[in-house]
Amino acid sequence: MPQDGKSALHPAEHRAYRELFVAARQLTNRWGRLTSALDGMPEAPVLEHAATQVERLLAALSSRTAEYGVHGGPMALGLGARLADLRGAITDRSVDTGMVMRFAVLDIEHIRTLLRHLAGLARARGDTGMAGFCDEWADTVKPEVKAVRQAAVDLGSSPDRAAAPIDDSLLGRTAHGVGWIFGAVGEGVDRASSRFR
Repeated sequence: MPQDGKSALHPAEHRAYRELFVAARQLTNRWGRLTSALDGMPEAPVLEHAATQVERLLAALSSRTAEYGVHGGPMALGLGARLADLRGAITDRSVDTGMVMRFAVLDIEHIRTLLRHLAGLARARGDTGMAGFCDEWADTVKPEVKAVRQAAVDLGSSPDRAAAPIDDSLLGRTAHGVGWIFGAVGEGVDRASSRFR
């Protein structure tokens, strides 16, 4: 139930705010590990700055949505953290650094898209205050989207680094090698199937 006489959120808003909590926590946890793995590389400060902005968003979001009875507590934030763990353990270790950076663009773009979507939902309900809050944060995140995208694009000028594993440990190199094997098998299957078309 809404508090302080606020009009109730539409169910679509409620779900989207919960999604925003999960997505933001997933980003901050995952990018914390990526920043460490990319220490000394030009991508690390870009990710770190963007993650700091998303942490600020999470803090502002918690108090703002609480006014409407929506809380990003242990379940939403915990789910985001576990998704980050899963991606860090499997996806990030088994693909190239270039792909990890391209996925990072999707992470931050998802947050901005959610904020714009939520602004539209709030406007449809006549809540200019919440629409303004979401629009303001979408504008705050926009330069971060551009910076992360540019870092991913710039990585293309270093093909060896783009193709390297993000994690240079034995486990990271092994997972990366397994990813290359799966890719090669998939490519072989596609090549063979193209002969029968």
